[in-house]
Amino acid sequence: MALSGGQKNRGELRIHESLDELRTDLADYVAELSEASVKERGVFAIALSGGSLIGLMGKLCEAPYNKTVDWSKWYIFWADERVVAKTHADSNYKLAKDGLLSKGGTEGT
Repeated sequence: MALSGGQKNRGELRIHESLDELRTDLADYVAELSEASVKERGVFAIALSGGSLIGLMGKLCEAPYNKTVDWSKWYIFWADERVVAKTHADSNYKLAKDGLLSKGGTEGT
């Protein structure tokens, strides 16, 4: 997949045999994008939606990603937040904080 560029490369279709394979492929891809972005721009920006995406990205908090991803360089934006309190069970922020951010070292950002 292209890291940046115009409309020429719209990505590729990937089919996974299991959720674990999907988690690993997603973690590899996001870690690669993060590293390239930090090297090029000094930061990595990502927009998170809710639902299963946050759980799938939890793999980034495990080895070997937890040693290579520079969480301090991440800027996280919400693409689909629900109109509920941040502590509500349906809050995408809460899902991300509990399942990803607090484990990756970005809590409070």
